Amino acid sequence: MSVADFFIDKNVFITGGSGFLGKLIIEKLLRSCPGIGKIYVLLRPRKGKAIEERLEKIIESPIFNPLRHQNPDALRKLIPIKGDVSELNLGISKEDRELLVNTVNIIYHSAASVRFDDFLKDAIILNVRGTREVAKLALDLKSISIFVHISTTYCNCDKLVVEEKLYPAHTSWRDAIMLAEECDQQTLETLTQKYISPLPNTYTFAKSLGEHVVNDLCQGKIPTIITRPSVVMNTESDPIQGYTDNFNGPVGLVTAAGKGNNILE
Repeated sequence: MSVADFFIDKNVFITGGSGFLGKLIIEKLLRSCPGIGKIYVLLRPRKGKAIEERLEKIIESPIFNPLRHQNPDALRKLIPIKGDVSELNLGISKEDRELLVNTVNIIYHSAASVRFDDFLKDAIILNVRGTREVAKLALDLKSISIFVHISTTYCNCDKLVVEEKLYPAHTSWRDAIMLAEECDQQTLETLTQKYISPLPNTYTFAKSLGEHVVNDLCQGKIPTIITRPSVVMNTESDPIQGYTDNFNGPVGLVTAAGKGNNILE
């Protein structure tokens, strides 16, 4: 069975669909898997814009230009779902959750804060508790084919060599969620450096715990994949050449150098 055949009539739910990686996943699925069913995109109202407006803004991205030319009707398969990964139950209404439970076959969990300097509370709520809430939804689906959790290579950056295995947790993810929910931010900030050690920042710490959330809740129950991208940069050529929508990582460094900025100051 080809990849495209696997996706025929499958319905997908994706978090982080407004982000760089999320948009690329959506575009690739629609263009390369024409038989795919619906793609439900979790979105929260933002800056006075309703989720429908935000979805329209997403598909205005240049990366959808080849798809608009080849198969414009495919964009009609995108359906916004109002919610927020930082909220319990993903902030999804009872009606929408029932819709997802009854129709979705595949989940891509791409939503995450990628800031290295997030407060510990914020990093845990989004990248650990949010992952728990997505995993709970995946476990409730009546006909799930696969749950794909997008992690990062850098959640194991304290290792010289990173193998394709789950490393022991630095702490309990359940305890971390409890701390984030019950402790005030000032107290957590006092504890942060010691609590996240030996990892260098709250991002890598929270993403590391996120892997254990998925493993502990889903292993042996539903088909699950934890994928660890390394550095996320602009596209090489697919769907268009050199596309990016942010200055994260080396993209910002190269852009600043290209403009002649003194990046060492």
